Amino acid sequence: MGRIEYWLLGAVGALIIFIAVESAKSSLQPRRYALQVQQSGHPRDVDQSVSASMSDTSSAAEATPAPASVDVHSAVLRSRAPVPLRNVAEIRRRITDGASRTYILDLLASQDSVLFRWPDSQVRVWIQPDPHVRDWWIGYVESARDVFLEWQTAGIPLRFTFPTDSTGADIVLRWIEQFPANEMRIGLTRRRADQNAWVTHAEVIVALHDNDGDTFPPGEISEILRHEIGHALGLGHARNRGTIMYPENTQLDLTETDKETLHLLYTLPPGKVK
Repeated sequence: MGRIEYWLLGAVGALIIFIAVESAKSSLQPRRYALQVQQSGHPRDVDQSVSASMSDTSSAAEATPAPASVDVHSAVLRSRAPVPLRNVAEIRRRITDGASRTYILDLLASQDSVLFRWPDSQVRVWIQPDPHVRDWWIGYVESARDVFLEWQTAGIPLRFTFPTDSTGADIVLRWIEQFPANEMRIGLTRRRADQNAWVTHAEVIVALHDNDGDTFPPGEISEILRHEIGHALGLGHARNRGTIMYPENTQLDLTETDKETLHLLYTLPPGKVK
């Protein structure tokens, strides 16, 4: 065998080893799943051209969907909630003061400079108790209740009750087996908001399995719940990987930054900031 043949064999061998090593590395890296929120509703002054072209509707299903790459879609959903008292200069000052210890600026950037939040009130939360989903565990219901109460420790003016009937519930939490194989997603929240950016309803959907059909352990289910319930309460995504509202599953627990952001949000009136 000549020198060229030995050289070719060596090159092929090196290529095979490189491919094997890279394959092994990729199999060890955890896959990241998107945790998303869909938003129905914008205050009237967010985008007059969009608002004017949409008829009033009371259902998120009736809203025009956004492109697949966008996890927010909008429609004007009117309600009789009170018009919030707003001093835009004061709102901006308080946002500036709180920016260093929160991700309120990320929230505004992802929501067209609009703050969405619930009115100060009691919020009725219905958690699906028997979804007939593979690997379902009744303990997930208690886990979801605990997560709502965790968020409540941020000092927000909401009180959660947990009726056994979904009729009239403000937030509905459902469980599914898994999202479609072409969606790297493990949770989804749909929010509705009215003409003043008061949140009026939310639906949270949590998958119990990943795209390969593997079951998430209870700790990861709690992580998904923390993120999606944060969306249901009005939070958007954060760019800080160390927070629960980062758009991938990288953080298990609520952080002080998460709580500070929600607390700041609930000291401000909803609506357009600029």
